[in-house]
Amino acid sequence: MRRVLVFFGIVIVFSLASRNALACSCMDSGTPCESYGKAAAVFVGTVTGVHENDPFKGKDLAERRKLSDSGASDWTPMAYKFSVEQAYLGVTDSEIEIFTGRGAGDCGFRFETGQRYIVYAYRYKDKLNTSICTRTMPFSRATEDIAFLGTLSSAAPGVTISGTVIYRPKEPVNSEVLSKLFSSDVLITIEGESGKKEIRPDAEGRYRVSGLQAGRYRVASRLPETLITPRNEEVITLGDRGCAAVDWYINDNGRVSGRVFNADGEPVAKILVSLVDPGASATDYPTKIERTNDEGYFSFSAVPPGTYHIAVNSNRYPEPNDPTKAYPPSFYPGVVDQRHAQGITVGAGEKLSDFEIRIPAKLPDSILTGTVVWADGSPVANAQLSVKDVTYHDNSMNHGVTADELGRFKINGYSGQKFVIEARSNRRYVANESVFGPVERAETLKITLERPTHKVRIVITKLR
Repeated sequence: MRRVLVFFGIVIVFSLASRNALACSCMDSGTPCESYGKAAAVFVGTVTGVHENDPFKGKDLAERRKLSDSGASDWTPMAYKFSVEQAYLGVTDSEIEIFTGRGAGDCGFRFETGQRYIVYAYRYKDKLNTSICTRTMPFSRATEDIAFLGTLSSAAPGVTISGTVIYRPKEPVNSEVLSKLFSSDVLITIEGESGKKEIRPDAEGRYRVSGLQAGRYRVASRLPETLITPRNEEVITLGDRGCAAVDWYINDNGRVSGRVFNADGEPVAKILVSLVDPGASATDYPTKIERTNDEGYFSFSAVPPGTYHIAVNSNRYPEPNDPTKAYPPSFYPGVVDQRHAQGITVGAGEKLSDFEIRIPAKLPDSILTGTVVWADGSPVANAQLSVKDVTYHDNSMNHGVTADELGRFKINGYSGQKFVIEARSNRRYVANESVFGPVERAETLKITLERPTHKVRIVITKLR
């Protein structure tokens, strides 16, 4: 799976780089056979020239924005012309133009004029592109590739799809268990226009099917419910005499499900439920986290073997208007102190269900209103506030609130909730060589909501 994803990853980099500055990250490009199988063109040639490829050239500002927003423009700013010495795939002329990025962060390949290369190109937006994520390389380093490509003329027609099922259980298992798992519980299906084939991996998880017709295939894995894979199918397109490797990473599919009720016995919708290590603190990220559905049910899958506590509202997202935030953190079966929580033990691929959690009563609502003003009392229009909920721990994420034209803002909360609030204006920062430091100062507001309504005033002082 890892190796067949690289081509798609290249396309993503080129299609998005015009909007975001992305660092280039490549997966293994695979063997020469695999690279040949998914390429649109493969050839040996010498670079004879280069020019800038500017999709915005000659376009006015409106046209440029339209191209950028629609994704119609690509990110291949360099166009290299090659004199073709030997064509292996998709090339009929003696000269060809290949597009790529500038190099470094955009994955572009830096060709040098007058140098000889073997080029693997893929087609994107009707152009042949390449990058450092392919097997494109100087000819002097392409011994393995030239050896493979030299066998194509005598090779039998058809394509090969192979791969390995990789199972990494939390606890080691012996070879007999693995052999039984692969031979009886795991099934690989390869389906294309010429039909469908089913194959079981060997004792080491390997499978291979040869003699398939060139074309488009859906490769899928079928697993027992006790196992799970992040993605159970891949769609690939292979040229004649090419091959592809599709690997499957599978894990134990432990499952835990239940339902959350409030103090009145009513189901609680959209509240956060998590599986946490019994020794974890409130600031540690949970093993699993989900929200209940509209009927209060929760369900976890792909749970590794181990012992856990089921926590409700222990981990919180910075959503100020979330009505479930007023419920205090609690643990299965319905205690607020984690030391009294009842642990659950999940075996490899085990399914545990019907856990009922009774959580404490919801705390009373409280509303915080306020204004942001300058030192002279005039409002700070559209002031930006950074709000941090520190009720249960000081490691929560901030959320932003924007004041209106009169500097007014409103935050919904609950009794006992603690906030740390910082404000700033939208004044533009202007550099000054003789004066360094901030242009304004605002005191940090720390408040605990104890009444149904609270009103505060935040003052910002201009320093320059």
